[in-house]
Amino acid sequence: MTMYVYSTDGEARGFVFETTIYGMDGAPLGRIVGPRVHRFDGSYAGEWFHQMVVDRPTARPRSLPSIEAPARKPPAAPTYRRRSVAEYGNYPDAFDRLLGRGALYEAAE
Repeated sequence: MTMYVYSTDGEARGFVFETTIYGMDGAPLGRIVGPRVHRFDGSYAGEWFHQMVVDRPTARPRSLPSIEAPARKPPAAPTYRRRSVAEYGNYPDAFDRLLGRGALYEAAE
């Protein structure tokens, strides 16, 4: 069974295999290291929280050494949207940091 990564709006944005986060198209995007999520270049992307990558104000971001990205995986099967997760702390979504775009990613550098 696929473990999906959701946006804070409830949309499936990717999936997890072992400790690697992949986009829905199967492209490797980052890795989960404890509660933190990092890109393969070692830059901090956000916190792993209830199947989401979020920006938590209590986080202690730090960079890690870069590693080689794993091979692509087959694309994930489509899934249903889940409801918003406002009751979990209402943290801002940080998934786009894995893609290397958006204001949140620039704030993390």
